[in-house]
Amino acid sequence: MKNLIIPLLALLVAPAAVAQEVVPVKAKQIVSDYPLEITWHKTTLLLFPSPIQDADRGDAYVLAERIDGVENVLKVKAGERDFRPSNLHVITTDGRVYAFTVTYADQPPVFTIDMGKQPPHSPVTFDGISLNSRDLEFAAAAIKGSPPFIRGVGQKRHGMGMRLDGVFIKADVLFFRYNLKNNTQIRHDAAAPRFYIRDKKRAKRTAVQDTEMEAVFVQHSGVPENAEGQTIIIAFPKFTIAESKYFVTEITETGGDRNVECRIDQKKLLRARKLD
Repeated sequence: MKNLIIPLLALLVAPAAVAQEVVPVKAKQIVSDYPLEITWHKTTLLLFPSPIQDADRGDAYVLAERIDGVENVLKVKAGERDFRPSNLHVITTDGRVYAFTVTYADQPPVFTIDMGKQPPHSPVTFDGISLNSRDLEFAAAAIKGSPPFIRGVGQKRHGMGMRLDGVFIKADVLFFRYNLKNNTQIRHDAAAPRFYIRDKKRAKRTAVQDTEMEAVFVQHSGVPENAEGQTIIIAFPKFTIAESKYFVTEITETGGDRNVECRIDQKKLLRARKLD
């Protein structure tokens, strides 16, 4: 399976290390990922009941490719031994999303897995919005590939850069796409982002009054140390803000002080583009 080290099939993310994390909040139902053990010297085959439409591996050491002429089979193998746990997402043409937690094993118990015989993988639903987890992931995939259209919203400090690339609306959900870039040689380990509605003007010697908000979906793609940086897509039930306020997204560093934030005002928020 040496050919897996060559660039992967077009449906996978480019060879740079890609880390993706999806964090649902207020879910009515949580569906666990499928556990998947792989090794470096043998190939594991994943058989899906429908053709594969898209796939995304968490890290470059998870090697995967589709078999030529076979649309529903994915070959998976470890690119190195004893790697840290990672993940893999596969989307099939029937709209189902398969999420795997990928771990290393010298001798996995099985090497051929028929996903059509696994327990159902139902989408997660959320209070207050009409989109389920599958809808959110498909919307995020469309947003990730769209060109940036918001300018001048961001912050650069401590060798870090954060910017807002776009705001989108689908049904009753607002999506924000950010880029986080680390221009130093010290890795940036981010804590979970936080979100606030904040007054533009604060009276002196008064306590800061921020209204904290909760996202229904957070997705990280790539890492800040990549040449293109990390893409972060965040979704909320739709909202608007007054002219006197900002919507603030703050990213703090775990075990450090390289914290950055983006502030968006009413004018920029109302430029949200509709997703079909």
